[in-house]
Amino acid sequence: MFLVIVGACTGGNRQQSGSSIEPAPTSTAGQTTAPASEPAAAPPAPAPPAKTEPEGTAAQLQALAAAKGYLVSGIGFSQASLIAQLTSSYGNQFAQADAEWAVAHSGADWNEQALKAAKGYLTSGIGFSQASLTAQLTAASGNQFTQEQAEYAVANSGADWNEQAVKAAKGYMKSGMGFSRQSLIDQLTSPYGNQFTPEQAQYAADQVGLA
Repeated sequence: MFLVIVGACTGGNRQQSGSSIEPAPTSTAGQTTAPASEPAAAPPAPAPPAKTEPEGTAAQLQALAAAKGYLVSGIGFSQASLIAQLTSSYGNQFAQADAEWAVAHSGADWNEQALKAAKGYLTSGIGFSQASLTAQLTAASGNQFTQEQAEYAVANSGADWNEQAVKAAKGYMKSGMGFSRQSLIDQLTSPYGNQFTPEQAQYAADQVGLA
């Protein structure tokens, strides 16, 4: 018996044995969909401009270096007191014009400088009231801050004025002069003395044992 095998013929190329062809993905409309591409990377942020020192003469730049040193010392300088320091015959001895140029280009925050000076006085142990500290900061023979700068410093100093009154009272008690309760209160509240309020002075008198 003879078996006849009939093969199907096609008009295209014959597919090789063992291989398969994946159909291309299609959209819902039957169109071929291209594979998603990676999102474009964001362009790098531009670098900040480099800080440049102001242009000045050699003397001006030296005065500027000195001014910046004083400003970071923590003492607290006003514009006027810094110029005085830079031009002083006991200080840096810069010419007035060079000192003024340096202070103008120092980038100082004068309110913050006043605050530094105020905190220095408050930690000195002497004992300052709001009024006497403001007077010290603005004094021509003191720090020479403006009234506004001094008021900013006092308002932001975080001082406990009762405790400042106690410090002042203890100083008087140790002076050997001898104070009664009333004389101590008078000294603490005097407009020529510490300028504490009556309440602050009475609190201090209580704390030092003059009840």
